[in-house]
Amino acid sequence: MLHKILSTVATMNIRDFGSARIAFPGFNEVGREDHFYRSANVIYLNDWVDEVSAVRTFRLKCYRSGNPEAIYLRGMYEFFILHLVDEGREKIHLAGERGCELAQFVDGMLNLAFSVDHRGIVHNYPAFTRQHVYKMFQIICSWQLSGHWDYDKPGMFLYVAERIDPNVPCDCWCSNIDPPEFEVSLDGSRSRLKCDRCLWNCAAWDFCYQIHLTARTWPIED
Repeated sequence: MLHKILSTVATMNIRDFGSARIAFPGFNEVGREDHFYRSANVIYLNDWVDEVSAVRTFRLKCYRSGNPEAIYLRGMYEFFILHLVDEGREKIHLAGERGCELAQFVDGMLNLAFSVDHRGIVHNYPAFTRQHVYKMFQIICSWQLSGHWDYDKPGMFLYVAERIDPNVPCDCWCSNIDPPEFEVSLDGSRSRLKCDRCLWNCAAWDFCYQIHLTARTWPIED
């Protein structure tokens, strides 16, 4: 319980994290444990301008302790900002293996996107349910993660993204069902039910044009 509380405090304000450790001996003891840094939530860690040094130190401790979320953020930084595509994908995959749900989704969707053929059709479908895909897209598009524009995407990623055809449903049998069938998204909106091929092609295209906005500069020279 103390781990969870301290992790939440650190995510909201790194200065309060330090104050909590000083004020309560139990927090101070937890804050020294490697387990805490391995399990702390760093994906939503606020980049407080007046606490840059403390944020860097905290992230570095999490990364060096093997924190899956820190490994994921480092992988995203390497993939999208440094254009170290192979190294970045390895770290994203590793973070997924260690239990980071967002990394698992990104890893699966990258595999999907990179399976596009000459017709613009993707093939390597991940083992995600439709509801899970909708949930993860809500997370990716949330204001807490999205909105990072100030960098150029790697050429290989752009090449893959541009090859994916988002208009597959226009010519598919599932768009001609009469009467039409609908599915309800997590936000309550209704959309026309797509077959698996159309679902994954549209999801891959949406993913490619959304996920890069969640990458951010890694503030640690390690």
